[in-house]
Amino acid sequence: MKGLNPDRRGSVRFPVNLEVRYSVLGHCVPAESGSGRTIDMSSSGLSFTTDRPLSIGQRLDLSIDWPVLLDGGAQLQIVASGVVVRTSGAVTAIRMERHDFRTRGARPRLVPH
Repeated sequence: MKGLNPDRRGSVRFPVNLEVRYSVLGHCVPAESGSGRTIDMSSSGLSFTTDRPLSIGQRLDLSIDWPVLLDGGAQLQIVASGVVVRTSGAVTAIRMERHDFRTRGARPRLVPH
């Protein structure tokens, strides 16, 4: 076993604590949705808490509001798709198959009259 890394992840995971929203994909329409908090993430995977148990092999769409504003005002969001590869109680890990940063509509600024 010398020289073998017991952690089989291909990318370094970084601890991140952000709200995550997910949809379990069914045939043609989302079967169920839920929310949780991220635990750690990399470019190829994500672990997070869930509000209900998920099963290995389920396909998910996820969205995470990123805590940094783009150009001083546009909210960034990570939108990802993946498959559940591990579960342990309320903690789920997915292998991300696709992820993108997207902008959400800028929040309207209140202008005093």
